[in-house]
Amino acid sequence: MGISNNPAGRGGSLLNVNEAFVFVFSVSLLVSCNTGKDVIHPERRDLTEAVYASGKIYPKNDYKVFSKLPGYVEEIHVRAGDTVKIGQPLITIRSEISAINVETAKNQLALAQKNAAENGPLLSSLQQEVNSAHSRYELDSVNYQRWSNLYKQNAASQLQVDQAGVQLEGSRAAYTRAKGNYISTRDRLQTERANAELQFEAQSSNRSDYVITAAVHGMVYDVIPKKGELVSSQMPLLEIGNATNFEVELSIDETDIALIKTGQVIVYAIDAYKGIEFTGNVEQEYLRISPVNKTSKVIGTVTIPATMKVYSGMSVEANIVISEKKNVLVIPREYLLAGDLVNIKGKDDPVKVTTGAADLRYVEITAGLAETDELVKE
Repeated sequence: MGISNNPAGRGGSLLNVNEAFVFVFSVSLLVSCNTGKDVIHPERRDLTEAVYASGKIYPKNDYKVFSKLPGYVEEIHVRAGDTVKIGQPLITIRSEISAINVETAKNQLALAQKNAAENGPLLSSLQQEVNSAHSRYELDSVNYQRWSNLYKQNAASQLQVDQAGVQLEGSRAAYTRAKGNYISTRDRLQTERANAELQFEAQSSNRSDYVITAAVHGMVYDVIPKKGELVSSQMPLLEIGNATNFEVELSIDETDIALIKTGQVIVYAIDAYKGIEFTGNVEQEYLRISPVNKTSKVIGTVTIPATMKVYSGMSVEANIVISEKKNVLVIPREYLLAGDLVNIKGKDDPVKVTTGAADLRYVEITAGLAETDELVKE
């Protein structure tokens, strides 16, 4: 018998793992008929408490491949089922926009390099202005010195000396401006050249991004687009993951999540393999409840024989073992009334009992009943 698929809240989700784990017990209830009433005795049996969960199997290190930029699928280098290595080409994307961007960046770089060159037209023109201003400054310096000497010899007036001084100051300022303009323009052009180089490298790198390679060793589980199809950066192209190791993503009802601990045993039933049970352990808990379905995610390990073919996204049902009790006194759930009361044959009023663990079929009785008591179900 396989795992039960009947989750039912806190009580209902604790499944009959005696059925789920194919535990067979030889003890049977003694049932008789007494004036239309079913009469049984409490019995001792092993009781396993478990939480029901459902989910999907995924390869370890599973990831989806995306293109950084939009374009058309030019070539698909792999097929579903192929094993790939890191760096192996997976798919090639073609984009005319990318080629245009690379060519534009190349032209801008060539212009920036030309402008930033010392013998380029712009810097050469500014250098000529600097040279001209420097020549004028040197000439005015000589003239000022000459008028100063003549003044000392009483061969020139103070006015002539002052005029030569004003002329010298003007040419000095012009020379300083021309030299500063040259330096600032040269620095700006060098920065523009550096930025153009970075832009060209970036566009060239983007062009290489159109040959998408594998980021991990693994198997190709899915190839989504077809050759010639237009794809975007939000569209998954391939799914790649481990070829031999798998994990299970389970959804646990929020009423049961507090019972889950790392390391607990999990027993799985895979829909594709009816009648076969697989085992694993709780590996990771996610401390968040989904507001949509009020469940939390748990990742579990799973052991699958190498001879079995596994598809990414296979549906599974699971029982996570919470506790196992040996030789405990139990009664069927249908004999337990509201308020933990039971009807005992020969007594007019229901009797209060103390309960313990439970699964879908049985409830543990820790006090209030003996094995010799006869329970009546109305």
